[in-house]
Amino acid sequence: MKKTWLALLAAPVVAYPAAAWYLGSQVESTLNAQYKQVETLPYMKLVERTYERGVFSATESVTVEAFGAMMHAMQQATPDAPPAEPLRIRFNSQIQHGPFAGGTLAAAVVDSELVLDAATQAEVAKLFGNNTPLTSHTVFKLDGSGTSKVLSPAFASQFPNPETGEPVSIAWEGISATVDFAPGMSRYTMTGEAPKLEVKDPAGAHMVMTGMRFTGEQQRLFDDEPLLFSGKQRVTIDAVQMNIPEQDGGQVSFEQITYDVDMPVQGDYIDMVAKMGAETVDIGGTNYGPAHYDLSLKHLHARTVAKLYRVLLEAYSNPAMMGPDADPQMALAPLAEPAMALLGHNPSFALDRLSFTSPHGNAHLDLRAAAPGITADAMANPGLIMAVLNAAANVAVPEALVFNLLKENAAAAMAAQSETGTVSDEDMQMIAAQFEGKLQELSGQGFITRDSGVVKSTVAFKAGQLTVNGKPFNPMAMQ
Repeated sequence: MKKTWLALLAAPVVAYPAAAWYLGSQVESTLNAQYKQVETLPYMKLVERTYERGVFSATESVTVEAFGAMMHAMQQATPDAPPAEPLRIRFNSQIQHGPFAGGTLAAAVVDSELVLDAATQAEVAKLFGNNTPLTSHTVFKLDGSGTSKVLSPAFASQFPNPETGEPVSIAWEGISATVDFAPGMSRYTMTGEAPKLEVKDPAGAHMVMTGMRFTGEQQRLFDDEPLLFSGKQRVTIDAVQMNIPEQDGGQVSFEQITYDVDMPVQGDYIDMVAKMGAETVDIGGTNYGPAHYDLSLKHLHARTVAKLYRVLLEAYSNPAMMGPDADPQMALAPLAEPAMALLGHNPSFALDRLSFTSPHGNAHLDLRAAAPGITADAMANPGLIMAVLNAAANVAVPEALVFNLLKENAAAAMAAQSETGTVSDEDMQMIAAQFEGKLQELSGQGFITRDSGVVKSTVAFKAGQLTVNGKPFNPMAMQ
């Protein structure tokens, strides 16, 4: 009986270190896979990595380099210039192995921090003091999924204005984010916030941003493209207020700002939909909100997008993109093949909404464009492009807004030619009469409609034919 009890007591004592060792090896394998993905990125290089694993814990130090090849090429092109050092970032991590890591049932708990070289740390310390500028706390669950919390702390500091030398104050209330991820980071959700940023200088320039929040729900499109995800992302900002004393009407403010990106998958295709808006857009005391700017690219062949994305990353890490001997056209030339392949799948582009409010009423524009059946030969021949282009647009603008813009331009031109530099009342009346006459002419021809002070029209281009409000239109006849 005594031996039985001893065996029962010894079992967990022996089993726990074995479980901790096994889970530690699993976490190391997970981290190894993550860094293999980093190495596939053309602009990133894993410079150094050390990993020391014990039974119950491990330590890791990782240094990565960004745009190293580009910086090296720039240095060779201009040997007399100051050294162009690539950006290197090092993270140190303390890893506790499960099954009970840090009092939590988990495979591991990883605490990481950004480590800077002495010179950079001395500069960063002017902002963050003794605080680490970036930390993360990650819990790996037993199934390989997990949660990571990332934090950059608040700071308040001053730096000299590069033009005047006067002190510019900056106050930042920090940023935090929480990421819940699936095994292998194949999908994730994210939430985060940055409460406030304020910058001001003695000359009166002042900017305050408050209440930034962001969310995301993403899923990797392909296993062999680690940074290309589909899904949704959203950023909201409560308010941005700016005072620019050098300019007339230098008070500018935006409220309830939103930025939404959605990339849904439809079979072998994806869409990209971006929506930007603000409920208040106050410029010099005039509110142009609500204002919206919505764009979409639809029916994009997903695998071709992945290839285009990869070629684009390689192009921007190409030394030909920068430096005195830069040739961006040559660096971007490899984009032509995947771009044409993408066009071969008949995608479409739309400005779904461009709208704002003016003192004279609401203005709205939307347009759509596609080029079904376009070929590489057509891309080099504007005439062939016109043959396959299919586009349409709707516009609605307050008459008073159009007149005011026209009046300001005409008055400025007439004043420049006047000996007194002014415009007479008779001239202004003439401008108004000409504007009204043109509206009546276009309305009579059916090219526009006038509805309660709003000018509306629909423009379409199909099979090489331009129409306005359904009527054939020759822009040369308007000369």
